[in-house]
Amino acid sequence: MNDYSALAQRVSMSIDGVRGCLLLSRDGMILGAHPEGDAESRVRFAWVRFASVGDPERSYIEFPDQIWAFVRRGGYSAFAVADTGVRPGVLVDLLEQALMMAEQSRADDRETMRLPEMPSAPSGKPRTSLHKQERAPAPVSAPVPAPAPVVSASQEPEARTVPPAEAVSDPASSETATTPAGAESTPRSDPGTEKPRRPVSKEDEPEVDRILLAKEFAGLLQVPKEDDEASR
Repeated sequence: MNDYSALAQRVSMSIDGVRGCLLLSRDGMILGAHPEGDAESRVRFAWVRFASVGDPERSYIEFPDQIWAFVRRGGYSAFAVADTGVRPGVLVDLLEQALMMAEQSRADDRETMRLPEMPSAPSGKPRTSLHKQERAPAPVSAPVPAPAPVVSASQEPEARTVPPAEAVSDPASSETATTPAGAESTPRSDPGTEKPRRPVSKEDEPEVDRILLAKEFAGLLQVPKEDDEASR
């Protein structure tokens, strides 16, 4: 007995008066049935008659001697035949619970059948990326201004008043004050730029005419006649 037949058996055994149950695929193929044998053939005949009526999602049909119920959910559907003493709503709800369990079992089977992922074999050569990653520029920190020194009132130097007696006069200013306005100031010679004077030798001295000098002195010594007579 497979899982679908076990679910059909659970529906048949849950409520008294259920004659049989079928679990079907989306296209109407029988996946599981309870009970098996002659009872299954009678329930299958009822299913063929119900399928000819239409393709509902949830429905039931009442007859004088029996009730048919059908529910579709996802990829599965269920069909059951019960006595008239069973309430149709309870039978439909019971079929829906069986389909929910079938979907959960299907999901678990898929997880079991999934192949584990095989790790990729390491290659002999290292793989390099085709595009180089751009490095973000390093953040430039803004210069922090140095705090200005705070000078308290007690640390400020007191202004010193210079008395007139202690004032030192500038020699250059005194010279300019004594110089008359009309006089031109003679430029001072730079001691470093003065040319050395060549000593004067006797040969460079001019020759003195002694005869001319004697005549000049003789003229000075002669006294005029008028002055001579007056002195007498």
